[in-house]
Amino acid sequence: MQSYDDVITSKGFLSDLKALNTVIAQSLTDAGLPVIMNGNVCYSDKDEDFNKGTLSSLMEPKRKALVAMAQRSRCFVEVGIAGGHAVLLALHANPDLKAIGIDLAVQAKPSWPRVDIFVPAATEWLLKRFPDRFRFVKQDAIDGLREVASAPVFGPVDMIHLDGGKLNRMEELAAIWPALAERGYLMQGDYKNGNVRASTRAMIEYGLAREVPEEDLPPMRHRTFKVVEIGPSVLAQSVRLQDFRGKRVLLCTAHQDDELLFAGGLLSKIARKAQVHVTCFFRPMKGRADSDTRIAAMQRLCADVGVSCTQYPFAVEAPYRRLRRYIVQDDTDGAAPVSLLRPLESHGLYPTLLETAISTLRLYEPDIVITHNPVGEYGHLEHIFLHRTMMEAARRANITTLLTFGAGQEHRAGLSVTYDTRRKKRLFKHYKPQGDGLKMYDFALDPERFVREPLFPT
Repeated sequence: MQSYDDVITSKGFLSDLKALNTVIAQSLTDAGLPVIMNGNVCYSDKDEDFNKGTLSSLMEPKRKALVAMAQRSRCFVEVGIAGGHAVLLALHANPDLKAIGIDLAVQAKPSWPRVDIFVPAATEWLLKRFPDRFRFVKQDAIDGLREVASAPVFGPVDMIHLDGGKLNRMEELAAIWPALAERGYLMQGDYKNGNVRASTRAMIEYGLAREVPEEDLPPMRHRTFKVVEIGPSVLAQSVRLQDFRGKRVLLCTAHQDDELLFAGGLLSKIARKAQVHVTCFFRPMKGRADSDTRIAAMQRLCADVGVSCTQYPFAVEAPYRRLRRYIVQDDTDGAAPVSLLRPLESHGLYPTLLETAISTLRLYEPDIVITHNPVGEYGHLEHIFLHRTMMEAARRANITTLLTFGAGQEHRAGLSVTYDTRRKKRLFKHYKPQGDGLKMYDFALDPERFVREPLFPT
């Protein structure tokens, strides 16, 4: 791995830097304009005739961080590419790196340098110089990131530089999140701006990001930028069992016995350490052997464990026929991705469920919410329905931590909880003899897993 000094003084980088600067300067000169450009990792903002000067010493910490990130990454996405200098430096720092630049290339304010002239010139040069390693998306930040996420031509994104607008950084991260590698880096440009600092704090609070360990890395923070780690594995590692201590925990289930099947072991471990409440959203349907006993069984179980519970009366467990008009899975094993045939908002029960969920979250003000997962554990449509409802309710209620049951999403990293299986087995007595989850569900005594979902505040 080359040192920063080796990269920045290499003949290849210096030659390309001169060529890029020449193209930018010529595009401005041909338009009868002074040779002025936005500030970037190489030059100061509006530094006239920058192409004749030297690299800015103020930006050297950012250049060093950029090189270190690039050497540990494979796909770099930059919002606010400007003259392309960060992309050029990153591509020279790592010959295996590929990059995508996003820029609207519009002079939104009269005081701005003429990005509408030099951005197209710079990106055209980069495309010719690195035809297999560079792509350009002429869009605003969020639309451009969504386009990249929908078709990640260079594979998972593990390095991002947000250096455009300062007001929507959380929304920008949300737009690219589906395309992220398990772990990567986010460089927040313009970190001296209060909105950028606030968005970074929010990313960390929501588990979407964490501070970068400093081993073998240059400083990852300066008044002009800050680097954090991001990605699904960062989110997964952001909750530990000890984090439940002293917290308000709300477990939201679709049916009675879900609290036992998916979280009975966890409830037993945290009942004396946290303030825990179980909320069940669907009443039992008529005609089952246990229709008249399940609610009382749940109440006895929660009392046995030492947590409180509520049964809502608004929704009734029902056959799948109607929900199958809305929710579909690609196969029948219960672990396939879920898609919607029509908006859930148009389902007659959705408004009631959503308002109930929002009211519940505002009533209990939980630190941690636990509910069903995106695939309904084993494909249960009402589980999927409640999952989607709780995700929306959590966003509206500004919940920062929402965990889903791990059954059916073993491919995702999360919190694994081991427990006294004998004690959990004894808890099943509350649902017998009418029901026996131990016989019906082979995962009932496995270690329980919980996956943190990415929540982006509205």
